[in-house]
Amino acid sequence: DTHVLLGQSGVLSITCDAFPSPKFTWFFNDTELKNSGKHKIESKQNVYTLTINKCDHPDVGTYRVLVDNGIDHTEQTAKLHVGVKPKVEAPKPANDQTCTIGQDTQISWKFSGIEKPHVTWFFNGQPLETNERFQVTETEDGTSTLSIHKAQLTDKGTYTAKATNPVGEAEAKTTLNIAGIKPVLTTDLDGTLQATKGESMTIKLSATGTPRPDIVWIHGNDELVPSDRIQVTAPTEDGDDTYTITILNVQPEDQGDYSAKVTNVGGTLKTKKCKVTVTKTPEFLAKPTTQEVQQGETAVFETKVDGYPIPKVIWLLNGKPLTPKDGAQIEMNAPTGDAKLTIPKVDLQQHAGS
Repeated sequence: DTHVLLGQSGVLSITCDAFPSPKFTWFFNDTELKNSGKHKIESKQNVYTLTINKCDHPDVGTYRVLVDNGIDHTEQTAKLHVGVKPKVEAPKPANDQTCTIGQDTQISWKFSGIEKPHVTWFFNGQPLETNERFQVTETEDGTSTLSIHKAQLTDKGTYTAKATNPVGEAEAKTTLNIAGIKPVLTTDLDGTLQATKGESMTIKLSATGTPRPDIVWIHGNDELVPSDRIQVTAPTEDGDDTYTITILNVQPEDQGDYSAKVTNVGGTLKTKKCKVTVTKTPEFLAKPTTQEVQQGETAVFETKVDGYPIPKVIWLLNGKPLTPKDGAQIEMNAPTGDAKLTIPKVDLQQHAGS
């Protein structure tokens, strides 16, 4: 078969070696052809050619050549097809399209051509295989539609519809962008939180979005990084939208404003601030012990306390506060909580008691 573009010349040829030289007779649909402005019959050495000028649809059909040299004869046939290259029936050769993640979408292109083009789809330059999520349908008017079920982020890219027929090809491209569903806070941070020094504290929020948002926790202006002391959790199951941060062994430096940045491809939002205050009721980690000393000797009492804000230690003798005027030396190491009472020269009459 020979395929030729509409308006161009079609050439049919045959090579034959015979003696005596044969006579060639050309036929179109059993009608003998003669040299004319439409048909040109010629021979050169052993090649015999029929040229059909300015091919049009009426020229489509079966051509036959009869070869006869008086001793024997034979014939050959060929079909001539007059076609039109595929053409994109759209105002632009490419366009952009956006789909929300998780939703269905379609990309359609309409092609014309004779013969009717065959359409093949490509994704980022590679052949696109159809499956449960990717389906291709075609209609009689030459429209080819790619249907994408439940679009994913990985579906973002360039989709090409390539139309081909025996006389040419054409292609149309669509850039598909995948948009996310921006995050929504279903439960924001509490405005304040009271934490106890040495214990753990947990801050939580609830957020939805598609794809599931990522959370960055912030203390003051600093992003918090998970560690042995800082534990972060995120939802792992459908229907769960709770995010938490837990800080173990809370210390005074953990006080301040906490917030979170919630992000996915659909957008970013920030929570309100949660002001964390750290306190601890004073407690004795080590209590003073009874001292037995002689008149004029030195008595030393030591204790260790914990609490926040840092406790103030007051030493009492028989229920009354001691001061340097009473011959007492009082020391306090605030960072460690160590407190010491020293009486350099004990006066048993003045200092005996509890």
